[in-house]
Amino acid sequence: VWVARLYAGDIVRIDPASGETQVIPAPFTGPRRLRCDAAGNPWISGFSSGLIARYDVSQHRFDTWPLPVVSETPYALNVDRPRGIVWVNGNQSDSLYTFDIASETWANIPMPRRVTFTRDVEFEPDGTAYTAIAHFPGWHVEDGQSTLIRVQRP
Repeated sequence: VWVARLYAGDIVRIDPASGETQVIPAPFTGPRRLRCDAAGNPWISGFSSGLIARYDVSQHRFDTWPLPVVSETPYALNVDRPRGIVWVNGNQSDSLYTFDIASETWANIPMPRRVTFTRDVEFEPDGTAYTAIAHFPGWHVEDGQSTLIRVQRP
């Protein structure tokens, strides 16, 4: 079990069998909302750092990648494990970002409305992604309505 502790500045591994915990300080600020890839490595959004990170379990080290935008607060991320793609919720740029793990390349997906604060991404088996504009109250969004968004990559 993995936990990101936003204000403590670390991630924690909990062994479910023994209950033993291991605290691992993050080399960036704001670790938040981690998810694991197909190899079992946690990917972490650096909420106040404008980056994403992977903790390499076998090497006991962090690798980091800045988001491809000047000012961003990545709220959450999710890993499309079969395709090796990390999806990142960008909340200052009205965008989602994808990071291809194998090629270490970014793609930007502009959202269809302005002032879009998205909180998570989920997937269908075919890789179709879903996110939601989650401002409350909804009148903050460009047309005043919270919206579920379906994203299909080519």
